[in-house]
Amino acid sequence: MNTEFDNGNDLLRDETRAGLKDLSKAMLRLHKTLLDAAKLDYEAKNSRIESVNQYFQLVIDDPHFAWLRKISALIALIDEAVSVRRPATETEAQGLFNEAKLLLNFQDADADFNDKFQTALQTNPDAVLNYNDTIRFVNTK
Repeated sequence: MNTEFDNGNDLLRDETRAGLKDLSKAMLRLHKTLLDAAKLDYEAKNSRIESVNQYFQLVIDDPHFAWLRKISALIALIDEAVSVRRPATETEAQGLFNEAKLLLNFQDADADFNDKFQTALQTNPDAVLNYNDTIRFVNTK
């Protein structure tokens, strides 16, 4: 039975789709760990975040959390690529793996992101564990 998603001549293979899903899950775990640490850092420098709504607004708008938006944006693109409504092509999927590889290997054009990401990994052992789990999905592609 062929369960590949038809989107023209560049079919998204089941194996690639599964790889993207695995990458998304791993990136979500990494993002959550980094976000939790950024929240603690924010509260230490400012004041306690009083509500979920305030936290949500800070994550969306505050410069302290801005660097994490690169990761969340890539996760959203990956999740969209594996959707059944409009699955990505194989070429698009490989592009997403490449974007993740650049981001996770500190080769992003945004030096501020790279610096903050490296600092977060140097200070958070849980983030390192999640990072190692995530990086294996992109370094084999």
